[in-house]
Amino acid sequence: MSPASPRRATQRREKLPGGIWVLALFAVPFAAAGIGIFWFMVASPVFDWARMQTWNQVPAVLESATLQSHHPSKGGTTHSVSVRYRYVVEGVAYTGQRAAIHERADNIGSFQEELGRRLQGLQRTGKAVPVWVNPRNPAESIVDRRLRPGLITLALVLSSVSAWFGLAVLAKIARAVWNGGTPVLPGS
Repeated sequence: MSPASPRRATQRREKLPGGIWVLALFAVPFAAAGIGIFWFMVASPVFDWARMQTWNQVPAVLESATLQSHHPSKGGTTHSVSVRYRYVVEGVAYTGQRAAIHERADNIGSFQEELGRRLQGLQRTGKAVPVWVNPRNPAESIVDRRLRPGLITLALVLSSVSAWFGLAVLAKIARAVWNGGTPVLPGS
């Protein structure tokens, strides 16, 4: 070990204490956002898709089908589908409103536009639309149970980058603290 090494470690420890909390406050939102994006936009939809594979298909009557276009302040156009349908399971009438696994408006591919136009066409002609119904809870239904790989991939990349950045910074802080860079609260 060279004689300069202990001095560098001491200098590093002296720089660490006050700024470590600011760095941690900076890293935590990135880690939380990444984990949140993963949970709500990747894990939850994949879980829904997996459990919907055992659902039964039944015909439904469309009461309304709307393709909505949204123009956010940042520019671009996003689309969402709003639908209302009636169906019968074992003699009991139900009403459903879920169009797809991902219910938020987006502009990833043409999925929303195609689904909206298809449903509007079926409504105009009066044809039944097939819906998927949970056999354990017939009040739970969906028109299109497909998983959207493009949207899942985008969410997976965003969540990974954000979470790994935040967690890597927090791990580096923890390692520095563990190795003797004891944090001192500002003003102490």
